Amino acid sequence: MPELKEYLPELKKTTRVRTRRGYHYYFSLNGEHVKSTNNLFGRRLELKSNGNYVVAPPSIIKAHQYVYEIPLSEMLPVPELLTKKEREPASCVEQRKHKTFKIPKYHGQKVDCIRQIFSRDLEEGGRNNSLFILYNLLLQNKNADEYSKKLVFEKNESLSKPLTEVELKKVYRKAYNYVCGIDGVYRRLRHRKKM
Repeated sequence: MPELKEYLPELKKTTRVRTRRGYHYYFSLNGEHVKSTNNLFGRRLELKSNGNYVVAPPSIIKAHQYVYEIPLSEMLPVPELLTKKEREPASCVEQRKHKTFKIPKYHGQKVDCIRQIFSRDLEEGGRNNSLFILYNLLLQNKNADEYSKKLVFEKNESLSKPLTEVELKKVYRKAYNYVCGIDGVYRRLRHRKKM
């Protein structure tokens, strides 16, 4: 989310840790109470505060060592924007049609791929395929057909450029079994017919 640094320019200078999937930014609370959230600015951004914990350097998880890119000695005070009750900048509210989705029934399969599709606005040229994959992943996680269609419909409605009703109907077909790879790379496996 590039615009995050516009709302919080302090991110460029405060303590920063490189993680497997991005960064952790550290701020000193200096007695302030900041409420934790998994939905900062209406996006899938986590804010951990009082009583929470994060993986910190020099921890190693899945062969990745967490390291400081900007040391603890450079930690800045928590930005005022994060101490306010209403943390969502007005420009973010106006631009956002994005809906936050909770992960539905989870039966141990491909939840990262489901989460990834739910968390972003789908661009033209990728909407059909992403919604088709989402529908099939929801079914593979033992969600009912109607419930899966409802979630796909809601995700489509949340897009800045949703599919038409005719295009959306083409999404609801079961043709492949999807295997979730690293960084949203999907491999498809054809269903085998029983002999």
